[in-house]
Amino acid sequence: MVKETDSSDSNVPKPTLEHVMGLEVEVAEPIEIGETGNGQRRIIPITGGTVSGRIEGHIVSAGADYQLFRVNRPTELVAKYAFETDDGSVVYVENRGIRSATPKTKERLRDGKPVNPDEVYFQSTPEFETADPDHEWLTRNVFVASGIRQPRGVKLAVYRVC
Repeated sequence: MVKETDSSDSNVPKPTLEHVMGLEVEVAEPIEIGETGNGQRRIIPITGGTVSGRIEGHIVSAGADYQLFRVNRPTELVAKYAFETDDGSVVYVENRGIRSATPKTKERLRDGKPVNPDEVYFQSTPEFETADPDHEWLTRNVFVASGIRQPRGVKLAVYRVC
């Protein structure tokens, strides 16, 4: 049975998105932990990259993406790293998301082969921490990101939910 939509939420503001930054994250070869019973655990070191948009800077060569790769279910992604802004502030990032595709496409992704981004659902929710009052707005907003896996890294478009 389909229930009609309740129109009582018509006065609730509809969220919009504001593009705030692009991240180009460079990675090293994965460290394979192996099949853990819940998927293939991998740790992918983050080696650098760039930040552009409302904030400009570079990604610090530290941190990693802790992945749980699954052929028949979405791959869980938990990336923990930092970037330094051009004005010298350091921002910690914890980005949780999923990447989903057909098993064949996922295996190509896992093996670092090129894949058409239209074949992959890659979305995440980054959270930020910083001690710099000029960038405190990062800690007071919700963000979503859309990503593309590249052979040697990841490209993310980060949006503030308004």
